Amino acid sequence: MKPSFYYYGKFVIGILALFIFGYMYIQNPENLNFTSSERWIGVDIFWVLLLVDLSWRFIPGSFHHIGQQKYLKRYFKASGSYAKNGTFSEKELKYKKTIDRRTVVTLAAFFLMNGVWLVLYLLGIFRPQELFGFMLLYFIGDMICVFGICPFRILFLRHRCCNVCRIYNWDAIMLVTPLLLVPSWYSWSLGAIALVYTILWEVSYYKHPERFYGSSNETLNCVHCNHGLCPYRYKKNQKKQDSAEAS
Repeated sequence: MKPSFYYYGKFVIGILALFIFGYMYIQNPENLNFTSSERWIGVDIFWVLLLVDLSWRFIPGSFHHIGQQKYLKRYFKASGSYAKNGTFSEKELKYKKTIDRRTVVTLAAFFLMNGVWLVLYLLGIFRPQELFGFMLLYFIGDMICVFGICPFRILFLRHRCCNVCRIYNWDAIMLVTPLLLVPSWYSWSLGAIALVYTILWEVSYYKHPERFYGSSNETLNCVHCNHGLCPYRYKKNQKKQDSAEAS
């Protein structure tokens, strides 16, 4: 399976799920309460789909985008000054610090947005079913980001593309965050898998940041990209972006 088929498939599933959610919400919103034992079976079906999708990420392979797997040693091929010296150049270290700062800002913006949902939930304005709907919107939004219209990249990180995205695998924990605002077995089971996956990503970045940058990891260059959805403008800007990272 090519990554593009996988992403298109997820996008279609997300759109269908959102339409069904809207119809069910109008008919009887109580059926969409994922904390209720009398919830609609479709809520459980989507839980299974998410569980499979999150678990599948732990299995490396060509069916995943390289940007999603760059934290693994097998997808690292040293290039540039890192291949020569085994360490970042001064300019690369400066660029890394810039990305780290932008990452913190991105995280703060995401927490702020979800903090709004939490306050509305605590005030009784939102119920579990509204938060489930936001999770579906996040699911679709994640695919839109993969297609090239990513607000995190445009507003905060400003990197070249998904290949070198510092927070690519944060989407797992970001996706289930609205559900985690409501303690339940339904949300905790998904959250546990997403959290483990995110921790693996962050530990890898802490120990091996060289795997995450195009100037030090040859595998992340456009010629090796298996994304299948990347807008052409990223390829034209690759040399400019990588030169900003490298010495």
